[in-house]
Amino acid sequence: MTEGVRAAGWYPDPWGTDGERYFDGAAWGRESRPVGGVAAAPVADPLAAAARPPMPVGPPAALADPPVIASPGPPSDAGPGAAPAAWHRDPWGLAAMRWWDGAQWTGYVSGPPPAALAPPDLVGERSLARWLRPALLIAGVAQAVALVTSVDQAQWIVDHWSAVSRPNGGDIPAMPPSTASSLGQIASLTGFAIAILFMLWFYRAASTGWSSGIPARRGPMLATLSFIIPILNLWWPYQAALDMVPADDPQRGVIRRWWVLWLTAMLCGASILPAAAIATETAARAVAGVGAVAMIAAAFAARAVVEYVTETHEQLGRVAAAG
Repeated sequence: MTEGVRAAGWYPDPWGTDGERYFDGAAWGRESRPVGGVAAAPVADPLAAAARPPMPVGPPAALADPPVIASPGPPSDAGPGAAPAAWHRDPWGLAAMRWWDGAQWTGYVSGPPPAALAPPDLVGERSLARWLRPALLIAGVAQAVALVTSVDQAQWIVDHWSAVSRPNGGDIPAMPPSTASSLGQIASLTGFAIAILFMLWFYRAASTGWSSGIPARRGPMLATLSFIIPILNLWWPYQAALDMVPADDPQRGVIRRWWVLWLTAMLCGASILPAAAIATETAARAVAGVGAVAMIAAAFAARAVVEYVTETHEQLGRVAAAG
């Protein structure tokens, strides 16, 4: 039997409870009772027979309010006149939106309930942060060493450019082994391993912010993978880090400082070969030196970001637990 011909009366609750809910002949009401139990006489909805509420245009957004009103809607116990009649998020979470008639919540609903988010993993985030903060200092030194030792490889490429760039290939002399090149390879591997640890923490922190309800431009996975997407990795990771904390937090400048230092170190690293080719080996070493200093400073700034973001999430968790 469809709702259009269903008689008014008590029926199994279509909203998933174990009881019964009253159907007034046009819409499901707020009144419910145990199966076969006694409940107060349902109050007829004067608007049910007069007119149904307008249906929203297009599917409702699960994570955003309908465009017909800016606020998330009146509370479930709001009195008459608290808000104009409109579609709002369902205060009981049984559907995506519910019609507020200007005086009370009605039985008119639209869309499935929003998907439940996993609770924030504050313990996991803190555990990773505890390992990451000292590791970042090691990574900063390792990457600085890798920048300084890369000058020898850049100069070797410049000296053998004609052989390296020969279209048909040929005999390219091997770069002679040296202590500097071996040290640079070890430093690069060390930095790579710690970078993986950092990305694991970054994903966990982005997930915590997402689960805590902090608005984010991208999901946790895309935010983390943006580190390895060319061009986009110049600003997407920075935006993702900002999205981990509330937009009005006054300490967000620590994230900006880390990102500026990181970009400076990366720019210096990319400029070593051009400096050796266009200028001299001395110029390349000067660029590498600036990059090494920026890299170590960026490591200290990254430690501050990790602690700041993790502590902010823990504070949000304590507030949520207390409220």
